[in-house]
Amino acid sequence: MIRLESLQGRFIDHLRRKADFPSAWCAQGTVDSETGLAIYANAYTARLREALEADHPCLARYLGDELWSRFCAGYIEQHPSRVRSLRGFGAQVPHWLARNPPFSQHLEVAALAAFERELMDVFDAADAPRMDWSAMQEFEHPDWPHLRFGFHPSTRLLTTETNAVEIWRALKDESDPPPGGASAAPARLLWRDAERISRFRPVQAEELLALRACLLERADFATLCERLAALRAPDQVPALAVELLRQWFDDGIIQAIRTP
Repeated sequence: MIRLESLQGRFIDHLRRKADFPSAWCAQGTVDSETGLAIYANAYTARLREALEADHPCLARYLGDELWSRFCAGYIEQHPSRVRSLRGFGAQVPHWLARNPPFSQHLEVAALAAFERELMDVFDAADAPRMDWSAMQEFEHPDWPHLRFGFHPSTRLLTTETNAVEIWRALKDESDPPPGGASAAPARLLWRDAERISRFRPVQAEELLALRACLLERADFATLCERLAALRAPDQVPALAVELLRQWFDDGIIQAIRTP
């Protein structure tokens, strides 16, 4: 008697091309066992490829049919689906591309995959209320140094050493992508707006420093100003800090204002 657990394990190994599944273990239907097993195995791989392409349409176009097939085969072999939902099946795609040649020899490939996954996370993030700039009028100036800001759950900060975002935009517009190269900006800010549209824009050095402080480290306004003082003259820092903060409110990424 074959235990169900062993039967299921042997079958999934067959789907993953790691072991044969004896045809004698199959119920005979309208097609022979070998044909039926082949249909299951092909369908398993095809569905996973479809999931990867749905998550990474621009990456698939950038690689072309041959390299895309090569990527899918290698990724599916090393990262078989282990959960019921396919939402997270491609979570390791950027890391896989960064480690495996020939993809790892072109830095923009993994960066393009990472950008597409960030867009997915932005779109799927939890919803939350957004605050208007007028809320800052409730605080007296002596309170400002201690204020901390909560960001909308969809807000992401993605550092970009390559021009992967420019490549993505060209592919999205069905234009010829530029050759891989350096990024025009050190980072991109991504978020989902009130109309549930995913947005992104370049972030330059001063705003990157500010976002790392307030978004990633949850620092207060005083710390934000201290960080900016490393790049600007002290008399310029307050106006710059307020300008950046106002931009975040206008983008709709500030969810809360927290006091001590």
